[in-house]
Amino acid sequence: MADPRLLALQSYGILDTPPEKAFDDIVEAASAFCAVPIALVSLVDSERQWFKACLGLNVSETPVDQAVCAIAIRQAEPLVIPDLALDPRTAANPLVTNDPRIRFYAGAQLVTRDGHALGTLCVIDTVPRPEGLTDAQLRGLVSLARQVTHLIEMRQAVEERDASIVTYLRLGDEASARALESEEARNLAEERDERSTAAQEAGRIGTFELDVATDIAVVSPQFCRIFGLPVSPTYSFEEIEANMVADETPGHSVRRNRSDGSAAPDVEYRIRRASDGQIRWIARRASFVRENGRVVKMFGTVHDVTERRQDAQRVSALLELGDRLRDAENIADTIALASAILGREIDADRVGYATIDQAAGTFAIARDWTAPGVPSLVGTHALAGFAHTLARLASDVTMSIANVPAADWLGDDRNSYASFGAKALINVPLVVREDLKGVLFVHAGQSRAWTSGEIGFAHGVADRTYATIAQLEAEEQRNVLNLELSHRMKNMLAMVQAIAAQTLKGVDDRDAVEALDQRLMALSSAHDVLLQDHWSAAWVGGVVERVLTAIGVADRIRAQGPAVSFGPRAALALSLLLHELSTNAVKYGSLSVEGGLVALDWRVDGVGTDAMFRMDWREVGGPGATEPSRKGFGSRLIRMGLLGTGGTTTRYLPSGFEAHFSVPLDRANAE
Repeated sequence: MADPRLLALQSYGILDTPPEKAFDDIVEAASAFCAVPIALVSLVDSERQWFKACLGLNVSETPVDQAVCAIAIRQAEPLVIPDLALDPRTAANPLVTNDPRIRFYAGAQLVTRDGHALGTLCVIDTVPRPEGLTDAQLRGLVSLARQVTHLIEMRQAVEERDASIVTYLRLGDEASARALESEEARNLAEERDERSTAAQEAGRIGTFELDVATDIAVVSPQFCRIFGLPVSPTYSFEEIEANMVADETPGHSVRRNRSDGSAAPDVEYRIRRASDGQIRWIARRASFVRENGRVVKMFGTVHDVTERRQDAQRVSALLELGDRLRDAENIADTIALASAILGREIDADRVGYATIDQAAGTFAIARDWTAPGVPSLVGTHALAGFAHTLARLASDVTMSIANVPAADWLGDDRNSYASFGAKALINVPLVVREDLKGVLFVHAGQSRAWTSGEIGFAHGVADRTYATIAQLEAEEQRNVLNLELSHRMKNMLAMVQAIAAQTLKGVDDRDAVEALDQRLMALSSAHDVLLQDHWSAAWVGGVVERVLTAIGVADRIRAQGPAVSFGPRAALALSLLLHELSTNAVKYGSLSVEGGLVALDWRVDGVGTDAMFRMDWREVGGPGATEPSRKGFGSRLIRMGLLGTGGTTTRYLPSGFEAHFSVPLDRANAE
C-alpha cells in the first residue's frame, strides 16, 4: 500500500524543480535569524532527501538514510539535537563523521493542511550548540516553516490554474463552444471550474483574464476579495489600478508594456485594499496570448503574500534590534528602542514596558512609544485595577486579546484598559524566580485579531529586551559593588598607612618610611585605574597618568605609547615600578635638577603569542648615573620588572639612568 505522505509529496510536483527566489529568501532568513552557516528546505522522498533551497552546502540531495530530516518528520514537534555526535540516532551518520562534519541540527516540519509532513525547514551548524536555539529562534523557525508550506501549496494551486488556462487556450474558442454543446462536456467543465475555484480559495489565489485592447479584465471572486472589491465578473484595469499604492511602480504592468508583451511576468507590489484600507502585498504572475504576432490577452494570478513579507521583515527587525541593543547604555534607552521597533512593525497604537512593584501596589512606565495622536502612559499607576491581568501574568502566560470589552473573564480590568484607550492588547510578562517583575505591553485603539506572526514577533522583542535589561541591571549592581569595594579598599590602605606611621614613628631613616607611604599610595592609584574596568584590566596609559600625576612629575615625563591593556597583576606591578623609577629620578636623577626630563616609551613587538610588550625609561638633562653600591628594596623592585620575573636591563650612563623592560604580552594580559 502506497505511503500517503509520499503520495502527497508527489502530488505537489515540486521535486527536482529549479531554484525559486521565494524559497531561497527563506533559508537566508533562517540562517541569519538562528546564526548558523547552513539552512535547508528539505523534502524527504522514499530514497533521498532533496533540497528545494540550500544555503551552506554544495549538494542538492543526500540518501535518505543520511537524512536527519527523516527523523524530524516522524515527530509532532520541532526536532533539536544540540550535538549530533553524541545522539545515538545520528552519531554514525557520514555527514557527522565525515565532511561537512555537521554537529548541530534544528528542524521544523513542513506539514500540509492534510497533516502530511513533506520535509523540514532546518538549520545546521558545524559546531555543537549545547544551548540549542532560543525560544524566539525556535518560534521564528516554525513560523518560517509555515511560510514554506504556504509557498508549496500556493505553487501547486497556481500551476493547476495555469494548466487550466493552457488547456483552455489550446482548445480555442470554437472547439470550446462545440464541446459545451454536449451536456457531458458542460458537467466536466463545471466540475473543473469548481476544483479550480476551491484551489484558488484554499491558496488565497485570484485569477484574471485581461483583454489588452479594451483593458477589461474577467476576474475570479477570490481576486475581488484580495483587492477588497465587490464580487463582480469584470473590472476595468483602471478600477483595479486605483487600489495600487502610488509609489509601487518597478516592474508593474502599464498599457504600453501590456500591449507589446514586455511586462514582467512575476512582480510584487502593494495595494490599499478597497474594503478596509489595509495595505497588503500582492504577488502577480502573468503570461500573454498572441494572435498573428499581436498580444491580445494577458492571463494571470494574484496572491496575497503580506504574511510572508511581514515575517521576513520582522526577522530583519529582530536582527536590527539585537545589533542596536548591544550599544544600549541604560534601561530607558533599551525600552525606547524596543518599543519603537515593535510598534512600527505591527502597526500598534502604543507599546511600552511597565515595571511592577507589588509591595507598593503600583506599576511604573518610564518610557513608551505611541502612534501620532495617542496619549502616553508614562508615570506611576495603581495595580488595583488589574487583578485578573496580574493573576494571568504571574503564571508567566502571555496575554493576547482581540476585543478587550468583550473579554468577560477580565472583569473590572476592562474599565482600567478603557481608561487607557486599549481595546486590544498583547502582554508579555517578565517573571524572575516566580516573581512578576514587569510586562512588555502592546495596545491597539480598536478591536484587532492578532496574528501568530505578530504575537511571535512581540515574544522575540521581549526576549531580547529582557536579556538586555538583565545585563544592564547586573552591570549596575556590579558598579555599586565595585564602588563599595573601592571605598573599603581605600579605608584599608589608609589604616595600613596609619599603622605603619605609628609603628615606624621612632625609625631614624625617614626616607624609608616615606618610601613605604608612597608605595601604598601607588597601589591605591593602580586600584583606581583597575576599578574603571571592573577590576578585569587596566590601560597602560591610565596607570602611567595616575602614578605620575600623584607624584607631581607628569609635566616633566614625556610618556607615549599605543593603547595596551594589562591584567590586574601586571597593572599593580607597573604602578609600583613607575613609582620607584619616578621617586628615584626626583631624588637622584634627571628630575632632581631644573630642566631635567624623562622619556617614557612603550610599544608592542610581534603578533599573537609572540607579541612582546617593551617599555623604555630614559633620563636626560640631569646628573650622570652611577650604580648604587647598596641594593635596597627599590633596586630589587626595578630588577624584578613588570611581572616580578625579570626581563629588565638597566644602564648607568653619564647622560643619565636608563631602564628597559620586556614581558610577553599574553602574560601581561592574564588575569
